[in-house]
Amino acid sequence: MSLVRAECNDYFGLTILDAVGFEGFCDGYALLTVPDELRQNWVNAHYGAILRKSFASVFGSDFKDYKIRQTAQSDVPEMKLSAPVAPALPPIARVKPKARVAAKPRLKLYAGYTFEKFIEGDCNSTALRACKSVAENPGDPSLNPLFVYGNSGLGKTHLLQAIAARMQKSKPQTNVVYCHAYDFLRDATAMAKALKFKTGNVRELAQAFQDKYENCDILLLDDVQLIERGITTQERLAILIRHLRDHGKQVVISCDRHPSKFTRAVDEADFKSKVSAGVPCISSKLLAPLDSCVAVGLDEPDLNTRMRLIQQKSEKIPFVDRDREEICRFLSIPPRQNFRVLEGLLVTLGAMNDLCQQNLDLQTVKRLLSTNETSSVGEITPKSISEVVAAEFGVDMVVLASKRQDAKASLPRKVAMYLCREMTTESLQNVGAMFNRDYATVIAAIRSIKKQMDEDESLLQKVQDIQYLLEA
Repeated sequence: MSLVRAECNDYFGLTILDAVGFEGFCDGYALLTVPDELRQNWVNAHYGAILRKSFASVFGSDFKDYKIRQTAQSDVPEMKLSAPVAPALPPIARVKPKARVAAKPRLKLYAGYTFEKFIEGDCNSTALRACKSVAENPGDPSLNPLFVYGNSGLGKTHLLQAIAARMQKSKPQTNVVYCHAYDFLRDATAMAKALKFKTGNVRELAQAFQDKYENCDILLLDDVQLIERGITTQERLAILIRHLRDHGKQVVISCDRHPSKFTRAVDEADFKSKVSAGVPCISSKLLAPLDSCVAVGLDEPDLNTRMRLIQQKSEKIPFVDRDREEICRFLSIPPRQNFRVLEGLLVTLGAMNDLCQQNLDLQTVKRLLSTNETSSVGEITPKSISEVVAAEFGVDMVVLASKRQDAKASLPRKVAMYLCREMTTESLQNVGAMFNRDYATVIAAIRSIKKQMDEDESLLQKVQDIQYLLEA
């Protein structure tokens, strides 16, 4: 054992070797035992050469190789490199370590990130149900690991923290670790550097890593794509995932893309080559457990989800009561890429109201946003109106200027003419020319659509929605 420890010369390796048992020497093989797959993988990957060299120096030419067998922690005997066929080694004094109980990590959670405050819609309902199921039954093999993916701002962090919040409330004794990928990268890198350069207190770093990550009941790791440049960290995470899953512990990971969107690196040289070329890359060792995970996605919020979020988040903004519903609809009509954009709009309106002290009716909201949103579309023109109307009614823009008179052509054409009259300064003659119609036909079309909107509330709402879409 003294030979093995002298060759190893780092604490994390010594910690692994402390759990290795020696059962004897048989038919040229040194028989070893380990308590779990984590240590077996680590021994084979990092310390196989050291063990072979040490055993060869003890047993000589009779030594062929070593074999490892997994056993329960309590069944692992003390490692003694002595056997009848080998020279006797001096006994090694072992000090039984004091039992230590690691303190549960303090979770840094946002108070509003709970399941109750998550806005559910068609865009995220599957992911929400999966995360709720994990919170109710952590460690269920059918959802372990759980991989939540989607673009930034769609609610991945909210769902992961909601799991932690639910567990703290329903099962406070559960050891939950929620951390950002940067936290894991920092901890793993600090330990790796200490091992490599023999600096710092390696023993404490290794023990802290084990206490925090290996001994937790639930690991919630956010934005795992941020460790795509660290192959050593990725491989350590892969071993950790297998270790936790094999012991019935739950793992939930979030990422900005599906695992299939990463390029697989077969070895370290391939990994470095792809990363230097800017290719999103994950080592094959980490992709192995991710390939078998349950992946649930979050999409851009649909209209109904945007509407519910704005209604909930705007409760404390002093919109004029008579216009509140229309203001919420106006804000929700344009497609927004994520929830943060919507929340940013509401924060802007609240701040501008505090500064200007104005009554926030529909027209004021439109004016405030038109002066604030520098990224909005330019001047509204008959062409832009026609494009939006055609898209909303699901017809080709050419149909609006055609001679077709069926309802699928005439209704969107009349709506486009009406909005051109209401939202631009173009003359009726110019509007008619765009749709290959004369002045009188445009007048008749506008009168007809106004009458239809008076009689059909759903049509009125659709025309208003198109108008909001153009204004926003």
